[in-house]
Amino acid sequence: MANPPSDNNCSDEFIVHLTNCQNRLYAFILSLLPDPERARDLLQETNIVIWRKANQFAAGTNFDAWACKIAYFEVLAERRRRCKDRHLFSDSLLEQMSSEATSNLSDFSDRAVALEECLEGLDSRQRERLLERYSPGGSVNSYASKTGITPGAAAVALYRIRKWLLDCIQRRLMKERAAWT
Repeated sequence: MANPPSDNNCSDEFIVHLTNCQNRLYAFILSLLPDPERARDLLQETNIVIWRKANQFAAGTNFDAWACKIAYFEVLAERRRRCKDRHLFSDSLLEQMSSEATSNLSDFSDRAVALEECLEGLDSRQRERLLERYSPGGSVNSYASKTGITPGAAAVALYRIRKWLLDCIQRRLMKERAAWT
């Protein structure tokens, strides 16, 4: 494996970027290669290439876009390896899908930031309700039994919290887009 960037601070920053983009990078690859298992494998292969090319990344530029471009070329290489498969998209369609998926990445990031900010706006009781429901193994029924309310009341309470979060996210995104225009 190639050596990481020589500057320790740069290396730490690079690792943070690489770690933070994993979900978006997987979603991008999956949008171009609709086989979840193969997309996970290709994500790992892409990570190796990204690490090898770490010295080529220009600090201060868009890491996600740079990583997605590398992933795009890895998808193309995968297509060449599997060229005998009749179920592959044409190169022009793949390029169009790549372009659209790349533009959706920033929206995904913006929504994630807005969600975090909106979650901070909930009171502790509302956050506890969400955690109880959406923790592994959580359900409306388990939440209802732990809090002593009916499942119907629990579902309504959770619906109101989710509705508030959705409205909050949409307001924040609209406000951010208005600031750019």
